[in-house]
Amino acid sequence: MGHDALARPIWVCKTGRILFETLHPQAAQVADFLIAVAEPVSRPQIIHEYQITSLSLTAAIANGISVEQIIKILVKLSKNAIDDSFLQFIREKGRITGKLHLVLRDGRHFLESEEATLLTHLCSHDEVVECLVSSGAVDRTAEVDSTQVEKLKSAAHRLGFPLLQEYEFRRDREDTNPHLPAVLRPSVNLRPYQQRALSKMFSMDDVAKSGIVVLPCGAGKTLVGIAACCRVGRRALVLTTTAVAVDQWRRQLQLYTTLPPEDVYIFTADQKRPIEDAERRACIVISTYSMLGFTGRRGGDTAFILDQLQQLEWGLLVVDEVQVMPARTFRTVATTIKSHCCLGLTATLVREDDLIQDLHWLIGPKLYEANWQQLQEDGYLARVRCIEVWCDMSEEFFIEYLQAQDSDDVPGSMRATLQRSLWTCNPNKLKTCEFLIRHHEERGDKIIVFSDNIFILKEFARKLGRYYICGSVNLRERMQILSEFQESAACNTIFLSKVGDNAIDLPVANVIVQISSHYGSRRQEAQRLGRILRPKPQAQCSAGGFNAFFYSVVSRDTQELYHANRRQQFLVEQGYNYQVVRDHRLSRLDQQNLIYSSKESQLQLLKQVLESVRRGEAEEADEDFTGVAEPVTSTGKPAEPEAPTEEKVSLASLSGGLDGSYVVAPVARSKRLKVGN
Repeated sequence: MGHDALARPIWVCKTGRILFETLHPQAAQVADFLIAVAEPVSRPQIIHEYQITSLSLTAAIANGISVEQIIKILVKLSKNAIDDSFLQFIREKGRITGKLHLVLRDGRHFLESEEATLLTHLCSHDEVVECLVSSGAVDRTAEVDSTQVEKLKSAAHRLGFPLLQEYEFRRDREDTNPHLPAVLRPSVNLRPYQQRALSKMFSMDDVAKSGIVVLPCGAGKTLVGIAACCRVGRRALVLTTTAVAVDQWRRQLQLYTTLPPEDVYIFTADQKRPIEDAERRACIVISTYSMLGFTGRRGGDTAFILDQLQQLEWGLLVVDEVQVMPARTFRTVATTIKSHCCLGLTATLVREDDLIQDLHWLIGPKLYEANWQQLQEDGYLARVRCIEVWCDMSEEFFIEYLQAQDSDDVPGSMRATLQRSLWTCNPNKLKTCEFLIRHHEERGDKIIVFSDNIFILKEFARKLGRYYICGSVNLRERMQILSEFQESAACNTIFLSKVGDNAIDLPVANVIVQISSHYGSRRQEAQRLGRILRPKPQAQCSAGGFNAFFYSVVSRDTQELYHANRRQQFLVEQGYNYQVVRDHRLSRLDQQNLIYSSKESQLQLLKQVLESVRRGEAEEADEDFTGVAEPVTSTGKPAEPEAPTEEKVSLASLSGGLDGSYVVAPVARSKRLKVGN
């Protein structure tokens, strides 16, 4: 350690792990550098952790940061001497990164490199040879079998030769990819961080790089995607998770651009319009992963449109909620669509499996990641207070829970479902939820109640006289409910199932009450929190400076507490203000006439819960973890099925957190918690 170590803000371990002291005077600039070259691991209040990996270096070098620049800045900022083996690792990665390109030209794919020896070396591997039209390279170019593009990308990734896609859109041929007459309206002002994200994608004049942009929920990812479509100015295809999200993209395109409505095509289970004069028409098509990824039997119109999409060349493929792309049923979409450039958008680059790394070869490297703390300080995100409420199980529900745990008469799968239903429908949780709804409605807040359990979602919403949305609610009714929630003072609370996790834009919402969730999924926790991250008026700020509230209501002494701890740890590591309280400390909870206050109502609920499990109605069978629901037409009949994704979703690469702390409220305090103050 040098004599000036106190002025240096980071420690660099030989494994690539970096510890960063955030109290440094130039902390903001250091954080920007670390986000560019490393993956965020944990960012609480004072000490942040980052990890430099092969993938993060690939992204940094692809974004124009040279190897020697990275090493120079690390050495300058580090308190300790950096291990030579780690510096050699960085230099070795720089030797091959950015040298190999995958190019789409005249409907054919080519592997190209300015370094002939590097291309020859890659093409000597058997896995790569199987993907080529003919063995070997000619004039630093090798043609790739278009049906083997995914296999080629995967093989190159495993061999340590990352392929980059760069699209010279101004030089593209008009006969195969006509000019798109879309520009942003003069009234549209891009925020500074949105401009920085686009500058990474278009760092060279008239060239678009493929890759991923990570922005928090509510920070305007959709506008970034729309601006990229306008900048490229060629035919574009947008993929998102649900039909609701498709409609929101359509509305945003009309709001932000001059593109005529007839040049925006929707391809969902309910809306199928073939592209007229497809070869010569410039347009934007918006669809879902499921519509393009489903491999089963197709109807006539669907099959015809899908064939159109696969035959045409696309200047830009925009992949919304890109973290779901690696799922087995969806990943082929990125390679069956002939796109010159891919832009992935996400707030949560997180899965609970290792497939998140596949995005680096399916889509491209991470181009830009926003700093959550900075966006919050600049007023672009709400200040959120996270509160976890621990509720004791009611006696009757706890007895059933313990019996289910020890019973050999109940099949294993049903036993797990029964236990989940019992801890979700615990009357003390529902009383707490109702109390929180009443309290925040009196304040004039807009509240979303999340439940993965469909029985209690519907039952509780009906008893409270509130709207609910789940997979069985058709698209038209969903849009009506969301519109009323947005615009009407008479609708301040809605109940959402998993369909609300992704791509639903509800900027007025500022309170979430979560009564059930998908085990310990960090992605779902961040996505749900993102529903209330839109910036709020200062008038909504409470005494503590918070203007949004996220409540997780959890049953004590059950397995749910274990899952909640995992989700809680994730938010704490991102720097969110977090507080844990007991339900008996909520002010006036026992003084109100709540729906499940009486013993009679609780026993009746228990009977209903047991019956719902026996009938198989507790689990949301028509939806998967990504929130892609089986489409239902306005007549109530199931529409063409959409393929489910895998329920696995790890990379600690979320874009940061809000300045905050973790607090366990002491039981001995006599003053009861005043929620929302």
